[in-house]
Amino acid sequence: MTESSSRRSYLIDRPFQLKYIVLLAAWGAALAALFGLWAWQAHQQAVELFPRGAETQVLVRQSDRALAWTLGIIGVLSATALGLLGFIMTHRVAGPVWVMGHALGELAQGRYPARRGLRRSDELRGLHQRFHEAMEALAARDRRTLQAIEEALSRLRPAARGDPSLAPALELLEAEARAQRERLGPTA
Repeated sequence: MTESSSRRSYLIDRPFQLKYIVLLAAWGAALAALFGLWAWQAHQQAVELFPRGAETQVLVRQSDRALAWTLGIIGVLSATALGLLGFIMTHRVAGPVWVMGHALGELAQGRYPARRGLRRSDELRGLHQRFHEAMEALAARDRRTLQAIEEALSRLRPAARGDPSLAPALELLEAEARAQRERLGPTA
């Protein structure tokens, strides 16, 4: 196994994935901040009910610090958890999109790509299935076209021997048949 094939790329579509990872992490932080502000306000209202002695003030400061640390940790954990969820979900979407995009690139270059499966945890399975059904339908259409061209060639070759003016048409059809065979690969 080569080094490049053994490496895994977790950020398949970096801009797409980072956008949603950051967005979900920001939502986690915002929700934690809102909850934290509500909890801080409730804490402050409860503290106002205590008597104002020196000993109580020390306890209030300690509870303020403990609550601030707790709320900060909850905020960081919420942002991290939602960012991780964003990473996992976008990875499960970006993989199939990359596979189908790669296949479209092959089609654009005039080749039918080999069918490539998805990972067990990938999303977009229905779209992937329909995409491959469409590619198979295109290949079947090209096989029918190739069959029609080859039928026309088999009828034209004998006629072209007696009529040299048919040679350019014969050459054109033979070139198209070769191109179709190359496009379809070994299955043609």
